[in-house]
Amino acid sequence: MLRRRQFQNGSYGGLLLVGLMLTTIARATCYYFTQEHVDLLSVQWNAATSTLSLMASDDDHGGTLYASNQCVVLCPESMKFTLPADTPLGNEGDPVWILPQNPYAGVPYVGVSAEQMPAGVFNDPLTIWLTGLEGPGQFLVWQAGGLGGFDVVMDTRDGISASDYLTIPVGGHAHYNWGFTTSGLYRVYFQAEGRRIGHTTNTVSLETPFTFHVLPLRSFEMWTATNWPCECATNIIAPGADPDGDNAANAFEYAAGTDPNEFSTNAWSVFSFVNTNGQTYGALTFDRSKSATDATCEVVGASSLTAPNWMTLTNLHRLVDKDTHEVLTIRDRVSTDEATNRFYQLRVRLNPMGAMRSQPNN
Repeated sequence: MLRRRQFQNGSYGGLLLVGLMLTTIARATCYYFTQEHVDLLSVQWNAATSTLSLMASDDDHGGTLYASNQCVVLCPESMKFTLPADTPLGNEGDPVWILPQNPYAGVPYVGVSAEQMPAGVFNDPLTIWLTGLEGPGQFLVWQAGGLGGFDVVMDTRDGISASDYLTIPVGGHAHYNWGFTTSGLYRVYFQAEGRRIGHTTNTVSLETPFTFHVLPLRSFEMWTATNWPCECATNIIAPGADPDGDNAANAFEYAAGTDPNEFSTNAWSVFSFVNTNGQTYGALTFDRSKSATDATCEVVGASSLTAPNWMTLTNLHRLVDKDTHEVLTIRDRVSTDEATNRFYQLRVRLNPMGAMRSQPNN
């Protein structure tokens, strides 16, 4: 659950005034691989800096290179399959979305390559490790054998460990099946490693995330992908992040229908007093976007900030229906005659919660 304490929290009448400085964050361009032959994990060597890196090489357009934060791979909903019996990929009847190792019309043909690595610099083979996963499901990489066998090289269903890797010879090129156990937005982290000829230690690339959109995306995932198409930094894209610095986390901006890249106070809730049946109550007013279908907004109240249990408030005082959103006012169930101090919070819950990253096992 994501929580943000409102500036209006405090005893009745308390108000914190905040000076505003309007800022806007530029949106980066992003290339979408929808049906190209792309070597998503293309190992690159920079002799000047003696560094390895992983980039995406668009083989259909002259080998144009994209950094991982410049591209996204789309897996269409048509590539959703149901697993048969007797596979190592899951239980019979389980769904799996597959980017296949063989060319398939209208689908990205995703490969692994060390074709741009110079000869005579590294020993064979190079290794590409799976190091992390952010997404709503699990991630698998395998090759299908000629007799129907399965060579699974990466599988997050049992965590991420030293067994999750593939190898590629210098100058080599290979294709695999890339599988996802549910739809959604995934970021998969890899590292390349190799030993230079005549050296005694390995050279390792930076951990590099690549983004997959396995369709259909959930509402919050689509919102994230629209605002930051290729971004992978969690301090920008995470539900609890606040990239524009306006004290409204992304989840609140999403729920309110505001721009997470532009400083404003429109996602804040507003405290007021309301009168019902001759009694005065504290209340919070907030915007709720109609398109935020996987977000739940909840107002809670307590008599002190250290109260062990905050009371969920359900008394709807007013609802104003707008074109794209609703404006709700939720009042307290405890009147000002019954308590001298009351505190309020607006909480936003994403259902399901934002993707969590799986870490390698020690």
